[in-house]
Amino acid sequence: MIHRLFRHIDAGTTSYTDETGANPVSSYTCADRLDRERRTLFRDTPLLVGFSGRVAKAGDYVVEEIDGRSILITRDREGAVHAFHNVCSHRAAPVAQGSGNARRFVCPYHAWTYGLDGTLQSIPDGRSFDGVCKSAHGLSEIPSAEKHGLIFIRPGGGDPIDVDRHLAGLERDMAAYGFDRFHHYRSLTIERQMNWKLCPETFMEGYHLQYLHRESVGPIFFSNLMAFDSFGPHTRLTLPRRRIMELRDRPEEDWRLIPETAIIYNFFPNVTMVVQAGHVEMWRSYPSGDATDRCKVQVSVFTPEAVETEKARKYYEKNIDLAIRTVDGEDFPLSEAIQSGHAARAHETLIYGRNEPALTHFHASLNGALGA
Repeated sequence: MIHRLFRHIDAGTTSYTDETGANPVSSYTCADRLDRERRTLFRDTPLLVGFSGRVAKAGDYVVEEIDGRSILITRDREGAVHAFHNVCSHRAAPVAQGSGNARRFVCPYHAWTYGLDGTLQSIPDGRSFDGVCKSAHGLSEIPSAEKHGLIFIRPGGGDPIDVDRHLAGLERDMAAYGFDRFHHYRSLTIERQMNWKLCPETFMEGYHLQYLHRESVGPIFFSNLMAFDSFGPHTRLTLPRRRIMELRDRPEEDWRLIPETAIIYNFFPNVTMVVQAGHVEMWRSYPSGDATDRCKVQVSVFTPEAVETEKARKYYEKNIDLAIRTVDGEDFPLSEAIQSGHAARAHETLIYGRNEPALTHFHASLNGALGA
């Protein structure tokens, strides 16, 4: 990969498609299109929800809101990961909130109690529910799978998830990172007035780095230069830092890819994972209700070692702050303005250059999944 990047640097090139592409503006403004995306992409498609470290220990749990559905993810006493609708089988109240570690889940409404594996354990005043079979009224489980340190769920139910088949070749990268040993550092939620697709799109090309990010990360990376690869509907972009040129003075056995690049994965349809030296960022974008111009972005940061000292905390906070300031402070405000431009219908289509292959691939994959 480093040799490949050097060839691009020397030639002043990047990864190209064969021809320019186009995308209708209506894909960001059409309510019917959003409805199909929600039904097909956010219910039937396996979705990456985080690293194993999000629920690292037996009893750990986290509640995720995914396209308006509350999902409870747990790790049981035997170490297995489960995902459930966070809905009590009695009167449909949520049985958990936030994240933490628990031995069981007690519904706040009437104290019906569930195990980490979703089984209904107890019903207060059980005499009033003589005909209720506990084994048939546990939490409603949805398909989940854990492999390579990644957790996937299928919110709408259906078939079990075959992670490697879903990753379509990307599992070779995932298996090599050792993500199962990473620790969850922190997460935050960002809500923006833009279509959910604009979040992953902002990570899909390096063409804008020297313009939009000239004062932040622009000086760190080569602009308009990246190595693009696709794996089924998923993509990988490798962006070289300018200091990669220093490797030419070192023997190849001392070369290391990750410290000299940002490796950006898009896990179709909605997750961007940024692998950098020291930490990994995960940006997950979801529609917010029925509005085409609203989205919710969940940002999680994972580290190779537990952050236990003030020195380590300051190091990670500095790096994470740069990422948040760049994306939420520069990319997202412009994306909101772009969404306003879409609403104005000043143009019917968007143009993708040959130097933006990930965007072309992303929308071709979306259209394929939607039968469009």
